[in-house]
Amino acid sequence: MAQTFVDREFFNSLINNIDDIFGQVENGSSQMNPIFKTEQGKYLANNLADPLIKALTEIANKRPEDPVAFLADYLQNYMHQRDPAEASNSGKTNSTAPITSNSPMLRRTGMGLQSVHIGNGDEDRIEEDHISIADEEEESHANLDDRDEHGQSMLHFACARSHRRGALMHLIEESNVDITYRDELYRTARDVSLQANQPSNAKDIDRYVLSLAVIGDMKPFEILAVEGYDHIVDITDDSEVSIGEIAAERGHDELANFLRNLRTLEELREELHQMIRDGNVGRVREIVADSNGKWLLKAKNYYGRTALHIAVLKENEEIVEHFVSLYPDLLKIGDNLERTALHYAMGTNAIESLSRILIQKGAKRTTKDLKGRQPSYYFMNKADILRLQEEEEENR
Repeated sequence: MAQTFVDREFFNSLINNIDDIFGQVENGSSQMNPIFKTEQGKYLANNLADPLIKALTEIANKRPEDPVAFLADYLQNYMHQRDPAEASNSGKTNSTAPITSNSPMLRRTGMGLQSVHIGNGDEDRIEEDHISIADEEEESHANLDDRDEHGQSMLHFACARSHRRGALMHLIEESNVDITYRDELYRTARDVSLQANQPSNAKDIDRYVLSLAVIGDMKPFEILAVEGYDHIVDITDDSEVSIGEIAAERGHDELANFLRNLRTLEELREELHQMIRDGNVGRVREIVADSNGKWLLKAKNYYGRTALHIAVLKENEEIVEHFVSLYPDLLKIGDNLERTALHYAMGTNAIESLSRILIQKGAKRTTKDLKGRQPSYYFMNKADILRLQEEEEENR
């Protein structure tokens, strides 16, 4: 039986030009790079680009003793975990991936998505899409697989170096990487771009968000907001037209209204967090009794923490119990490193009372953070939680 081999020079060229894979194939610009001149090249680029760039990022970061074996294991796991629909499309030369509500970016949290309508005072307008237990477990696992132990995704790594215009936007669209992820230094990939003196990368990410506004779907923006992504309403296009104006011009009235009111909602989130730090229980109860109360409870701040995370760090049992009674799903939400409220509680002085409240309401003792640590780890190793408590004290 005849066999087809890919020579080493071709494969090396494919790896060295991995950045160009995104975008060039889908727009037919195969002449820009010699590796795309053949049907063989298109086939490999379409079907291997995503798993290879993820695998190579993991290898570069973890530096395993046997990188070849690591690569083989990674690709084997990738094959078993990929979506059946994706597998059925294997071999097609057109790999354009439309942005849909089923993408990982739109399934970010493992506790259900809330559709928020700001400023109308109608509690009945908040609706929740419930996720099954099996889906939650798969979701949590996916979040751990998407990033390394320092909280960095492949987009963080990509943003640290220069790319051709539009390359990062293609990367985000093709891989569905989550732009809201914050690393252990609380940096999004956009923040990394600016720190690495790569402003064009940050602009590419902004263009991606603008493209979502052109489409007009509310859900991506609800998720960006609830995850504490801090560059939404300040984005403008090349003509300095704001994202809110773009949504309005396109006739997306609901989205335009959401963007107009987002600053107010963010300010209310910050007030809630400050009242928790100050121990003002009365005002805390007033804020969460608002029609957007559940959204405010799950909304994350710059540090990736929810109101429950802060209440645990402040060791305020009354507020903690009130929050988990109102919204038990808060127990499943992790911070920037996927540490839950129970992870935090195990490192505080009020461990017995706080952990009892959380566990009784359904907190899982086996949930792992990005470093693979269960909550019990922080009972013996309190330094990380003490540092977080100091940060909250400084924010008062």
